[in-house]
Amino acid sequence: MFFSKKASLAVQGMSCGHCEQSVVQGVETIAGVDRVKANHKKARVEVFYKGDVPDLQVVREKIVELGYEVAD
Repeated sequence: MFFSKKASLAVQGMSCGHCEQSVVQGVETIAGVDRVKANHKKARVEVFYKGDVPDLQVVREKIVELGYEVAD
């Protein structure tokens, strides 16, 4: 059985639950992503995956495309 692994990103600009849902729905479409958790209060997005790490640059680009800023 595989356990999910996690990558955590600092994301600025999320201000509500709707923002969180937008990020979750957008990032979940990326190949290799198992599930996503977004927290606007903590300004964090956690990307869970199994196996190989999804391309985190693609994840960052998707978040920016959705109108948010990813801090390095």
